[in-house]
Amino acid sequence: MSYENSSGGRHSERRPGRREQPERRQETRPAATGRTRKRKGAFGCLGAATYLLFILGVAIVLSTFIILVANDVFALTKESEQVTVTIEENMSRGDVSHLLKDQGVIKYPTFFTLFQKLKKVDDGSIKAGDYVVDAALDYNAIINVLKSTQNKKEIVALTIPEGYTTEQIVELMVEKKVCDEESLWDAVENYDFDYDCMEYAGEGRRRLEGLLFPDTYEFYVGDSAPNVFGRMLKNFDAKFTDAMKGLADDRGKSVRDILIIASLIEREAKLAAEQETVAGVIYNRLNSSSYPYLEIDATVQYIVGHKGEELTRADLEIDDPYNTYKYKGLPPGPIANPGLGAITAALNPEDHGYYFYVARADGSHIFSKTLDEHNVAVAKVQAENNG
Repeated sequence: MSYENSSGGRHSERRPGRREQPERRQETRPAATGRTRKRKGAFGCLGAATYLLFILGVAIVLSTFIILVANDVFALTKESEQVTVTIEENMSRGDVSHLLKDQGVIKYPTFFTLFQKLKKVDDGSIKAGDYVVDAALDYNAIINVLKSTQNKKEIVALTIPEGYTTEQIVELMVEKKVCDEESLWDAVENYDFDYDCMEYAGEGRRRLEGLLFPDTYEFYVGDSAPNVFGRMLKNFDAKFTDAMKGLADDRGKSVRDILIIASLIEREAKLAAEQETVAGVIYNRLNSSSYPYLEIDATVQYIVGHKGEELTRADLEIDDPYNTYKYKGLPPGPIANPGLGAITAALNPEDHGYYFYVARADGSHIFSKTLDEHNVAVAKVQAENNG
């Protein structure tokens, strides 16, 4: 409440107990205002720098990616490697692209699919078959290879019989045009195979004897010798299990000893039912002081070659460590490449008292415990052959 005094001035009514407040002035704060402006400027510069770094990073990433894609498309610095690619029936462009990536021929299947579209390669237009593609080729050259029937590879299904020697395997592969003889023998003697079974390998041309697992394989005409033998060695590693190694240890034999015994069984026992019996004869001889020589014809045949001829008395007198008529115990190495049956028999020989056997014309054997019994059996077989 206010009232006018006699002089015409205006007085304010003071309320008891309340101090008069001084008049408020509107203050300016130049220092605070200055700090605020300075902070905004710092954040603005930092944001601009971050943005520029982001743009630069994106540019570097994009340029790097473009270089990598360009190298893949135009083969600017790709390394050469021969790769066999199997195209199946009615494969789409995308299927072909991903197959090539999986095989290491290209890195970017999406771009290869786009390139196929540009080259007007339709789905399913690349014929089924096996093609040899060099990973150093550009996209255009790769497509030309896949569209050319001249680059298709012929497949050979090859059965390696149980008991074949390395020499016989080489002859068979040359006959079927899988590889040339020179490259095969070079691989046998010199190639550095990276398989566990090479621990049991021999030397020279007999280096892989016993390790080339008999089976049916699919090879290419003109295949590489290391690839061919590599597949057989890999198969051996898969078939000769740790349990088998344990059985060999239980018998006090090395794996190489087992392979030697198995190769003898494979060449001597024509009937699978007799393999463990023949194995028992071999073990009996190895453990005998009365019959320290194995006297196995197959070891002599291994020395003279596989001509299918009868051994002569002169053959039996050949002075060679593989001649078990002249040298006691096992020969220095396997005389063939045994199959799983012969290997199993070598690990599980039949327990009997036989020390001799003679073969009949049908491939079966007569087993004998003494020399006298054996002579009677030999005479019987001769009479059967002459009768």
